[in-house]
Amino acid sequence: MSETKHVVIAGGTHGNERTGVQLIRRFRANPKELERDRFKATTLLANELAISENCRYLDQDLNRCFSSALLNGKAENREQSRAQEINRLFGPKGASSQTDWIIDLHTTTANMGVTLVVQQHDSLALDMALYVQQQMPDSVIFYEDNAADVDPFLCSIARHGFLIEVGPVAQGLLRWEIFEQTRMAVMHALDFIDLQIKGSVNLPSPREAEVYEFIKKLHLPLDENGEVRGMIHPDLQDKDYQQLSPGEPIFILDTGETLLFEYPETVHVAFVNEAAYYDQAHALSLMRKRNLTWNG
Repeated sequence: MSETKHVVIAGGTHGNERTGVQLIRRFRANPKELERDRFKATTLLANELAISENCRYLDQDLNRCFSSALLNGKAENREQSRAQEINRLFGPKGASSQTDWIIDLHTTTANMGVTLVVQQHDSLALDMALYVQQQMPDSVIFYEDNAADVDPFLCSIARHGFLIEVGPVAQGLLRWEIFEQTRMAVMHALDFIDLQIKGSVNLPSPREAEVYEFIKKLHLPLDENGEVRGMIHPDLQDKDYQQLSPGEPIFILDTGETLLFEYPETVHVAFVNEAAYYDQAHALSLMRKRNLTWNG
């Protein structure tokens, strides 16, 4: 059995994702919800300046500021400074981190339901995702295999990181079903940690799960000046985690012309028409559906 000493629930990493902010406030008012037999989780409101302005970020997306290079370099804006402060409080990033787990709470405007994000091939984080999925069978595991030092997400400064993404919900808006789904996912994640400490997690060996593995992001159609000139095709809107095959409609220009998907294989899609990505004109993420196995 391993002893977990420090578990952090983070919200407000993006200041206009109100669900995580509201949950952190609820947990602070009702701290017993975060208590388990072997530990008690603490809370973090990550980007309080952005929360106060009800915006995603002020200068730079905070959830892209936790690579080793940015944490160890000179801070060039308010989010980089905040990332370095959080790293001092809860890191330092790497094997010597004082924090065993960070569970970071996010929402999306895309129709992604409950999505359990594992950013690195961490068998314990994958175990958590599989356990939560057992309790919430409609949830989806979103998987990337990033190197720890380049992983830019806040939860990467802990020894184990886990991100809960729930949608659809508009930016700056609270919806009860999204709030409650997020809360239940957090409760199951904390239960998993408690069971893991006790050595009584009931998972198969070897582990196996269906995951959606990130491939790349696609841009919206742009004109010669870099301005958006089209949008997600209505046949694809709200179709997160569904298949997209070469030759199928993907974009419709503001002239009404349809653009077809050009790619060498059939893929799945996620973050379809995510409002937060319009600052970079990202239209959607391409995903590869696969069965992933690992040793517990």
